[in-house]
Amino acid sequence: MTSMAAAIAASLPAQVAPVAAPAPAPAKVPARMEGFLDVEAAREVESVNLNSLVFLKIMKHSTDILPPPPAQTYQQDRNQPPPTNLSSHPDALGILLGLDLDGVMEVEDSFSLPAGETSLGAHSYSTRLLNHLREVQTPESPVGVYLSTHNGGFVTRGAVDLMVAVEKAAGRGKAILIIHDASKAAAAGDLSIKAYKLSEGARDAAQKGKWDATSLAEHKLTSSTMLTTLPVNVASSTLVEAFLATLTTSAGTAAPSLSSPAVPLPPSFLPLVNPLPHSLPDYLSNTLDALTLHTHEANNLAFMTRQIAREKTKHEATIKEREEENARRRKTGQPELPVISAELRSGTKEPSRLEMLCLQGQVDGLAKSMGAEAGKGLVRCYL
Repeated sequence: MTSMAAAIAASLPAQVAPVAAPAPAPAKVPARMEGFLDVEAAREVESVNLNSLVFLKIMKHSTDILPPPPAQTYQQDRNQPPPTNLSSHPDALGILLGLDLDGVMEVEDSFSLPAGETSLGAHSYSTRLLNHLREVQTPESPVGVYLSTHNGGFVTRGAVDLMVAVEKAAGRGKAILIIHDASKAAAAGDLSIKAYKLSEGARDAAQKGKWDATSLAEHKLTSSTMLTTLPVNVASSTLVEAFLATLTTSAGTAAPSLSSPAVPLPPSFLPLVNPLPHSLPDYLSNTLDALTLHTHEANNLAFMTRQIAREKTKHEATIKEREEENARRRKTGQPELPVISAELRSGTKEPSRLEMLCLQGQVDGLAKSMGAEAGKGLVRCYL
């Protein structure tokens, strides 16, 4: 019986030890891209290449009739700002998609955001759309934010919050901001597009989430040092340039007449028209509105500062009474009262001054744009 079992066992195939599955190799950057793709985000962004189709999408979104932002987008610890003509123009806000190539931010696509969204949460519109783009193999790496302003406006608090969210989502610590002035583009035909990035001090304050007076003084942050200007280049793809080349047709030769002069481009006297009667009232109105919003925010901060000072005094008195009571209990042998924690000892946190910083830049930008427009009109008056 034993020999039969041994024979059967000998006839069976030998068991092969299970071979462990090889671990998946980490994704590597192609050799041809190693010298260009900044994978570790070691180099700062030095310039921006903006696709012309993306710029057209930004212009289209800037000219759309946008609904006003919902009430919950305002800071809950402040009174809502008064209605003004400047605040009646909602700013178009969107996400830029692209790639960082050796210090040059290549912006290849973009999508608009609904009014009031300033984050990239798990259930936000931006996250859902990025997941859909990833499914269809479309570039879905967020690299920045675009914003539309009016008459030389400045960055808004919502745009700064969204830039910080993009930096955290991308994990690269850098995001760009494209600002398009819709009013200048509509009135004077000027492209009026600028590119910015957060300065080192603003980026550090944003990562810590501290925009109080102490943080602003520590990083020496003002409206002029909050953003760093970047050179921007609007370029078209080869296919778009080839398509535009097919649209150009040579003009037929026609006999010169009053309706069709002999010169290919008739002279235009539009640059000699004085724009001040139409543009200067708008600049003045927007500047006054910005000053009104700035004054309203200053009053909010003053009220909150006084309220925090009263709460701090009351809190310090409570801590002193608790310490004196515990000292009396120790002398009499009674159990002491619970010690106030360090979090409660720190008191109320100072209010954020990010909104005030943005409004200061708004007033400064509108005043400079108004001065430039007035100088342009003065020059044309003497031509």
